[in-house]
Amino acid sequence: MAWIKNVDPIIKEHLDLQVKEAVKFRSAYLKSKNPANAQLWIAIANISKHMFNLELKIKYLEGTIKDLNDRFLKTTEKKPEELLKELEKEAKQTKKKVKKIKGSLKKTLKKF
Repeated sequence: MAWIKNVDPIIKEHLDLQVKEAVKFRSAYLKSKNPANAQLWIAIANISKHMFNLELKIKYLEGTIKDLNDRFLKTTEKKPEELLKELEKEAKQTKKKVKKIKGSLKKTLKKF
């Protein structure tokens, strides 16, 4: 794959990860009449799955921000110190329930 050497370094890491992910399904796409197309469809499916998971996380975060905003508007009569203590207490409780989101693209794609 000599053409990969000519790929812009900005996207090269992403390309390498997609190729590695698609290789996991090599036995499947080699059975196709057109393995190159099948490999592309597998890469598209991997990206689609990743996007779906990101959209779920974004919706969750949007809901959380909206909820915090609604609570803040309802409790404007309270002192800022009281609000901060309440939010910190809730954050500690929620932190125990929510898994950490990994920021690395490599680590995220390894899950798939």
